[in-house]
Amino acid sequence: MIYRLIKNLDDEDIPIILSAYKQPSITQFISIDEENYWKYITSSDNVYFYKIYKDDILVSTIHLELDNCVLYMSVVVFPEYQKQGIATTILKDIQVGKTGHDFDKIRVYIDEKNTASLKLFESAGFMYVNKDEELLEYEYSKS
Repeated sequence: MIYRLIKNLDDEDIPIILSAYKQPSITQFISIDEENYWKYITSSDNVYFYKIYKDDILVSTIHLELDNCVLYMSVVVFPEYQKQGIATTILKDIQVGKTGHDFDKIRVYIDEKNTASLKLFESAGFMYVNKDEELLEYEYSKS
């Protein structure tokens, strides 16, 4: 996997990402404010948005925010590339520091109806810690 950080608002892949994010299998769990989101991720300290390529094909994205050694994270694998082990590889890469961020914990919030993500994060060593309405909070701690 190749990780490329979006650094500016004129990134050539933003239209492709937006198109993928509009697919029903993604919009049921994640939505973004197109007008403000890209400004936020390109101008905020400790906020990182990576495009992920496999064999030179954009297959996934990750949004990371680092706050007091806690890495908040969301992963989106484009629908046509799901169930190929991509998300599992991404989680392992982040856990071993491939993105270069120094953290003690990783925290994710998952819609309780998103059973595929729940299974993914549990199999990657994340533990359930809390529930806030429909979102389940999971956490991974470095050993």
